[in-house]
Amino acid sequence: MNKENTIEEYIVKDNLDMNKLIEDYYNYIRTIIKNTNSLSIEDEEEVISDVLLIIWKNKNKLDRKSKFSPYIAGVTKNVLYRKYKEIRDNIKNVEHKYDEEIEGNFDVNKIIEQKEINDCIINNLKEFGNTEYDIFTEFYYEGKKIKQIAKELNLSVS
Repeated sequence: MNKENTIEEYIVKDNLDMNKLIEDYYNYIRTIIKNTNSLSIEDEEEVISDVLLIIWKNKNKLDRKSKFSPYIAGVTKNVLYRKYKEIRDNIKNVEHKYDEEIEGNFDVNKIIEQKEINDCIINNLKEFGNTEYDIFTEFYYEGKKIKQIAKELNLSVS
C-alpha cells in the first residue's frame, strides 16, 4: 500500500475495486485498530467488515482525487468509536440486569453468571495500561470531553 494512493486508482469501470482495496488496506485498517484498542479478534474482524461495508456503501460519494488512507483512517476511527459505545452499553446493560435481579425475584445461578460476565468485561478493560484505562473510563463512562481528560491527566489532546 502506498499512502499516497488516490481513490481514483481503485475505480475500475465506474465501480470500486474492493479486492484491490482489501489487498492494499486490510493490514492498514487492522494496524489502526491494534494501535487504538485491545478488541477480541472477532470484534476486530467485525470492525474491519464494517469499515469496508461503509466504504462500499459510500463509493459513489467519494472524491476520486482524494487520498484513500486518511479517508479509511477516519472511517475506521468512527467505527471503533461506535464499537466502544456498544461495549459500554452492553456493560451498562449487564450491570442494570444484575441490579434488577438483586432487587426482585432472582436466580442465584443467573446472578453469578452475570457477575462473572461483568467481572470478565471489567478485567479486560483493566488490561489496558493505567492511562488508557483512565482515558477509556472517563470518556465512555463519565462522559468527559477529550480536552478535559487530557488536562486532568496532564497529557496532550492527541
